[in-house]
Amino acid sequence: MLADSQIKQFYSEGYTIVRDVIPQTKLPEYREAYERMVEKVRAHPGREKYNTRLIQGNDKVCWGCDFLLHPDLYEPAFTDYLNNRKLLTSLGSILGDDLRISGLKAIWSPVRANYDLGWHRDGPKDIYSEDGTQAYIQFNTALYHDESFRLVPGSHLRPLTEEEDTKYRSVEDITNQLVCMLEPGDAMFMHAAVLHRGKASSSTKRRTLHYIIASSDYEVGTKRLNQFKGWYDEMRLDEKLEPAAKKLFDNFFAWQGKTFDDHYYPGLNYKN
Repeated sequence: MLADSQIKQFYSEGYTIVRDVIPQTKLPEYREAYERMVEKVRAHPGREKYNTRLIQGNDKVCWGCDFLLHPDLYEPAFTDYLNNRKLLTSLGSILGDDLRISGLKAIWSPVRANYDLGWHRDGPKDIYSEDGTQAYIQFNTALYHDESFRLVPGSHLRPLTEEEDTKYRSVEDITNQLVCMLEPGDAMFMHAAVLHRGKASSSTKRRTLHYIIASSDYEVGTKRLNQFKGWYDEMRLDEKLEPAAKKLFDNFFAWQGKTFDDHYYPGLNYKN
């Protein structure tokens, strides 16, 4: 469960860091599973098969993928993390106890190029939340020391400033930007509307699990998630997951198909 100060920070600054979510004893297992996954993604250049994230202008240098449940990529460690009681109770402190899965992804440092993403919000440029509430949480969990993530605290509460609007999608420094420092096993919870960007050197070993958990009644998603059911059934995960993790998927499959809208975000405001 999050401390009151962490909950307040999430609402007021758009992020909070939960230390030591992954026990140190499990890190070797998770790292080995992660490397097997990365090598499989790298063996299939291009975006389509695993919804791979690629360096812009280079269709062979990847820095992440969106389909950790794909039977080719799946590792038990990827769902074992969802059994983590500290993780689920921390998420529940903000989202409530009835949760569902909304994404299992991975982000890493590329081997042959640096990546330097421009400032953005995850969603329309003009979304914000006046009270800082959010019906889903994106979180990066570091398997190694990580200082790749930059954000502007509090930017999720308001429209972009003139400077932020001008530098949107650029890699220029922005007033009040903050670098988030994570140690192995730490997780950073992020509000989708906070202005942020990623930066990583090929000489740095960045390995993060990038998951999305939503309140079970949050009915916005993407049609790509329809594939979850087939993969889940093919691997018979319902027989392998512990009850808490299984409920995340049960809630997703019960919700799935009610509405898919990648452009409207309930509970958030728009400048225009």
